[in-house]
Amino acid sequence: MKTLKYGKGKSSIEIAGTQRDLIMSTLRKAEPIVMWILDAETQKLKEDSERGWLVRQKKYGRSEDSKGKHRTGLRVIPPSTIEAFVENTADYAWAIRVGRDSKTSIPKGRKIADELLWKPAKKNADRIVMEIAKRTVRELKKVK
Repeated sequence: MKTLKYGKGKSSIEIAGTQRDLIMSTLRKAEPIVMWILDAETQKLKEDSERGWLVRQKKYGRSEDSKGKHRTGLRVIPPSTIEAFVENTADYAWAIRVGRDSKTSIPKGRKIADELLWKPAKKNADRIVMEIAKRTVRELKKVK
């Protein structure tokens, strides 16, 4: 995960440099299983989203390359919440809809970000939590 944010919404800040490295290193040492699973899942979601992201057809104008603006990260929300995320940083990404001539299996008129980022994330959330729980219990059994 490349991005680290603290807080949520407009009041969040992005942490970079040495501070970011220190916090990420601490989280990886404190919760290696959780961090490994979150890294793997967000990377997979990012790759799947980039693969399915539509690019404006030339006949409708120049593409602004929103397909290349995906990034993964971790958000720390006080007092004790950590969220992994995948986002498309293009200002207009939330508004992109499937057009009538688009070559995709996503139905016409649907928002790309909803279909490729939000819905898969919600769908996989329970599975990810169960995987983290299963691996954590397995590690705790080794401690006996």
